[in-house]
Amino acid sequence: MSASYMDGCVLLDVADHGPGVPEDLRSRMFEPFQRLREQGGERATGNGVGLGLTVAKGLAEAMGAAVTALDTPGGGLTMRVTLPAAAPADSAVARRP
Repeated sequence: MSASYMDGCVLLDVADHGPGVPEDLRSRMFEPFQRLREQGGERATGNGVGLGLTVAKGLAEAMGAAVTALDTPGGGLTMRVTLPAAAPADSAVARRP
């Protein structure tokens, strides 16, 4: 896991080095009950029911954040949460009642 700051946002990245997720399936991976199958496999791996990414994305969006899936250099997938950074304490936004 890593954290960084860019363009007024905090980026939280969690990377793995597994088989990754093909680009054409990434749009479906946040849908409820989606469990991606291994290439050529008959069953999805793991014990989950396919709600983890749906819940994570919903919580992130409720806080004004976004969740995206990116390729991990060397193979795998990186899940990125992009959070808007808080306004500095001396700004007019922070002083608003």
